[in-house]
Amino acid sequence: MQTVSNISPTSFSLLLAHYMRGQIAESAWEKLMLAFDSEGVTSPERMAYARFMNEMLTERARQSLDIPVGDEMNGLLVDTRA
Repeated sequence: MQTVSNISPTSFSLLLAHYMRGQIAESAWEKLMLAFDSEGVTSPERMAYARFMNEMLTERARQSLDIPVGDEMNGLLVDTRA
């Protein structure tokens, strides 16, 4: 899987741990994987996105997240690409 090799193992492992603890629903996990595998998303952007999602889960202690995908994700990345 291309996703794993393009993301910091620490960030992705932590995200996987959240998923395995049930803090990320299956549907949200699928959206995350689609975002990570999207064409045009660079390795540093994938790493930053994984860190961002981990921080959201840790700081807010939420049981579920709305995962931005597609145009939403591209909109979020515009600032990092500038």
